[in-house]
Amino acid sequence: MQVNAEQTDPCTLVLDILVDEKQVARAFETSYREFGRYASIPGFRPGKAPRSIVERYVDAERVRQHTLEKLLRETYPQAVEDQGITPYRDPRIEPTDLEDKKEFSYRATIPLEPQVTLGEYIGFTIEQPVFNVTDEMVTRQIEQLRSEHTRLERVKDRGVEAGDVLIADVQTVLEGDENPAPARRQLIQFGNSIPGFEDALIGLQVGEERSVELTYPEDYHEEDKSGKKATFNVKLSSISTRRLPELDDEFAGKVGGFETFEELKESVEARLKANAIRISDEIAEQRIIEQILNQATVNFPQALVTEEVQEKYRLLSVELRQQGASYEDYLSQTGQTQESHQENVYAQSETQIRSLLALREVAKQEGLQATDEAIDAEFEKLVTEGRITEEQYDEYSEDPRRRMQVANALIQQALHEFLFSNSTIVQVVQQEPSEEVVSELEAAEEPAEE
Repeated sequence: MQVNAEQTDPCTLVLDILVDEKQVARAFETSYREFGRYASIPGFRPGKAPRSIVERYVDAERVRQHTLEKLLRETYPQAVEDQGITPYRDPRIEPTDLEDKKEFSYRATIPLEPQVTLGEYIGFTIEQPVFNVTDEMVTRQIEQLRSEHTRLERVKDRGVEAGDVLIADVQTVLEGDENPAPARRQLIQFGNSIPGFEDALIGLQVGEERSVELTYPEDYHEEDKSGKKATFNVKLSSISTRRLPELDDEFAGKVGGFETFEELKESVEARLKANAIRISDEIAEQRIIEQILNQATVNFPQALVTEEVQEKYRLLSVELRQQGASYEDYLSQTGQTQESHQENVYAQSETQIRSLLALREVAKQEGLQATDEAIDAEFEKLVTEGRITEEQYDEYSEDPRRRMQVANALIQQALHEFLFSNSTIVQVVQQEPSEEVVSELEAAEEPAEE
């Protein structure tokens, strides 16, 4: 076996490995013997047929794949040992064609351990934005809660008005369609149909019928209808109007278990303020990390980026599946192309890995580690706070995965405190925060009784 090694970057080693024809031939011979033990060959007991006969009864491609795996298991560990390296992740193997009694070569691209060289990581001066919670923000949050608890009331003494919720039998007749489908009952809400449809129903009374001629938009999601004219025959069955609940103590009790409306309002304001502090801290911390990265040299194998990208796509797939949406829907809603989204995910993953590795090195140099005693104390705290039971304490505190999660959280908190205490933080009140920040700030969960 011959090995040619080339380090293409600080964290990647490429091995070009050549296996001589004798080793290849022995591997094939062993594979055929193994397959011969399980092949049903007339006139021979298992494992007793000569190779020339076995070759007629087994799948040559399966034998070749089995032999390839055998050669890789035999040669790769030896090549790694000869180079005196410890792979950080599994290699990427690129084999050439494998034929019996011929030389075989393959390339192994091996990820090596990340390398981090820190520069200065304390003593920075950064600005921390401070976001004030306004009465308007509190009002918007409460109105959002109010709209989520809207109830429908049946209307009988008037015709359709904008904003109503309707039930009607609707038959759609496309232009030129001689055999249209029969009418079917539909729930109609303003803003959910093609332009002009709901407006054309204004004034219609329950029991009345109306025909509406409209044209489907060119970008309509059903291609067989886009750009085509259609007649909608509508027979109205019911009209319902939305009734917003009164902003009183009863409403506060329904949405969060509060006794008074003032308690609900105070809870919403407190949640917004907590969000404002969290966002402010996150921005400040990210600015410190950016300064650290500007002073550091961080090298890592691309395999880490690939893993992170795959995990991001996996989580996105789960989220979209839960929402009943497609990847194309997601791209359309976020205003991205597939190419721009891929570039963004890759860039985010690369930045996250670089930040994580640099912070781990800071934690290592400063001795910011989580001891077993600290981890146990955290589990005990969860019991005291009623977040886990005594029985769960025994299970969780002995679970390596959960202990690692708690350890990571403790180290992250210690890092946060270390970075802030060793930087000069200049707080700057934001008179007009961006729409993005306001949106995130107001993305608080529905309040609940503590």
